[in-house]
Amino acid sequence: MSIIWPKRKKMMDDLNQAMKSGAHFPKELIKLGFSKTTVTQINLAMGQGNLVECLEQLTELSRLKNEQIKKLKAELSYPFILAIMMVLLLAFMQTFVTTQFSDSNEHTGDFLLVGLILIALGFIYYFSKMLNLLAKQDYKSMKKLSAYPLIGAVIKKYVNYLLIYDIGLLLASGFSLQKMCEYAAKQTKGSLQQYLGEKVGNKLAQGKSLKEIIKEEPFIPDTLLILIQTGSERSNLSNRFLIFGRSLFNDLTARIEKLVVNVQPICFILIGICIIGMYLKLLLPMYAMMQGI
Repeated sequence: MSIIWPKRKKMMDDLNQAMKSGAHFPKELIKLGFSKTTVTQINLAMGQGNLVECLEQLTELSRLKNEQIKKLKAELSYPFILAIMMVLLLAFMQTFVTTQFSDSNEHTGDFLLVGLILIALGFIYYFSKMLNLLAKQDYKSMKKLSAYPLIGAVIKKYVNYLLIYDIGLLLASGFSLQKMCEYAAKQTKGSLQQYLGEKVGNKLAQGKSLKEIIKEEPFIPDTLLILIQTGSERSNLSNRFLIFGRSLFNDLTARIEKLVVNVQPICFILIGICIIGMYLKLLLPMYAMMQGI
């Protein structure tokens, strides 16, 4: 790997030495920056002999993420330039208005501009917090993100895809539902799979029906119950889960592309509102002075 990926030679050498010293592979992956959910998927696949399929799935997700990041950067490049120009114009206008209309008692434009700046800062905070939660990808982070406007539905679809695909792979390995929960509960603490496996397993042990559990858990799609109640053999049921997972992935791709495309119009709307605020800051003091003449 260090030969194929020379830029990461030191990282690979350190990982190699750690593994030779008896380090736990999932823990080393977490140290390298992988999310707990991704590490748990790899660990599940390694334990059940489905590593190739798991890596193919993760590769598709990574490719989708990289493609959408490129598109997002392209979408934001023009609004970013406009935002820089607007900041420079704002600095000039602030100096001009302060100098020329220092005697004016009209401060409506100032209040409006401060409000717009606070909205912009709030948007930046919202975006940075969203990125921080996305990097963690544990159950609590995903649940918080699912309640966020704009991206909540996409996050739910992403988690649905991960769960359905993992269940399909475990079914192919001969796992029952109870065994899946027990096995998932032993995985990386705090990961999506570990939390749900422990939670669902405890509810099954308490005598709750699968229908009640699915209705109560926001990340488990209702379609799961329909698939399980078909009464198919385990191999056929596994194939159905994997096919359903593929359809969820296609839907996820379409939703993300739609979300990325809508980013630029939203940025233009925010910039337009800020430009209106700047014009009002300039014109309102002038209008107040004209009324006093």
